[in-house]
Amino acid sequence: MMKVVHITEAFEGGVIEFLRCLTNSTPDIEHTIIYGRHHFFEKAHKSFPADVKFIAWPDVNTKISPRSDIKALRHLIKILKDLQQVDIIHLHSAKAGILGRIAARRTGHKKVIYAPHGATFLRKDVSALARTAFATIEKAVSIFPAKVVGVSRSEADAYRRIGIRASHVNNGKFFPATPEKKLPGDIFTIVTTGRAMRQKNPALYNTIASAFTDNKKIQFIWIGDGDERQFLSSPNIKITGWVDRPEVENNLRNADLYISTALWEGLSYAVLEAMSMRLPLLLTNCPGNNDLVENSINGFLYNYPAQAIDFINQYFNNPQLLRVHGEASYSMLQSNFSVEQMAQGYREVYASM
Repeated sequence: MMKVVHITEAFEGGVIEFLRCLTNSTPDIEHTIIYGRHHFFEKAHKSFPADVKFIAWPDVNTKISPRSDIKALRHLIKILKDLQQVDIIHLHSAKAGILGRIAARRTGHKKVIYAPHGATFLRKDVSALARTAFATIEKAVSIFPAKVVGVSRSEADAYRRIGIRASHVNNGKFFPATPEKKLPGDIFTIVTTGRAMRQKNPALYNTIASAFTDNKKIQFIWIGDGDERQFLSSPNIKITGWVDRPEVENNLRNADLYISTALWEGLSYAVLEAMSMRLPLLLTNCPGNNDLVENSINGFLYNYPAQAIDFINQYFNNPQLLRVHGEASYSMLQSNFSVEQMAQGYREVYASM
C-alpha cells in the first residue's frame, strides 16, 4: 500500500476539509498527517478514517521568525527520520511548503508535492511589494524540488505566470444525492461561511448588507466567527459563531443565495458546500472563485459592491432565476468538483512521481 505523508502548518478551515475528503475517498492509500495550529484538531480528527495517523508539529507558525522556523524545521526533520516508510510527501500551505521541502531534502525524500491552498503572492491584504517578495520566495524555494499542484486551475495558472511549472487537481467534495431545498419563504436569506478575517473581507460583506437595511425581507447570515467580527455591524447581519456541521448545513439549506466577499482563494470548500445545497453563487472575481462561477449560468462574479447589490436585487425580484442558477450549481459540482474526481486525480499524481 502506498504511504503518503501530509504536512501542514494550518490544520484548519479548507485544509481540514481537503484532507478529510481525500483520506476518506482513498482507502487504498495509507495517510499520515503532520499538523500544526492544533486549535480544531480535537473536533476535526474524529471525521477522518480510523487508520489515519496524526503527528503533532507544535513548533510551526505562519509568521516569519528565523528562530522559531529553525526550531520547527529541526522538529520536522526528526519526525520524518522516525517514520519507517514514506512514498510521497504532500505539503499543504506556504510555511509547510518551504520547511517541508527543506526537510525532505535533508532526509533524502525526492517525491514531494506542494499544494498552496491559496498562493501567498495573490494576497490582497498586503502591499504590492510584499506580494512581489512572496513570489520571489516561491521561486527561490524551487531549488528544493517539488511538484506544484494547485487546488484549482486558476491557482495553477498563477504559478505559471511567475515562471513556476504547475498542474492542478480541482478540490472535490462529498455531496448529498438529493439535497433538501427549502420552499420559498417570506425572508430572502443571503449566507456566507468562514472565519471573519481579512482574507474573507467582512468589511465588504457589511457594506453590501448595509445597502438593504430598509428592506426587512432580506437578511444576511455569517456562519462562523473571527478576529474581525466587529466589522459585521449592520443590523441585518446575524453572526452564528462557530457551530456544528448539522447547523451549518441547516443554515445553507434554508438560504436563498450564497455570497463570498473573499479577497483571494485557492478553491473554497465553503462554496462547494453551498453548491451541494443547490445555492446560486455571488462571488468576488478572484482566483479560486472564478473557477466556480459561470456568469449567468450558476451565479455571478462581481468586482465592486454596487455590482453585488444589483445582482442581489435581480435575484430578490426573480425567484425563478434563483432556482435555475441553484440547479446549475449542483450540476457543476457533480461534473467538475466531485470527491471521486479529486481522489483519482491525486492517485494519478502520486503514481507519476
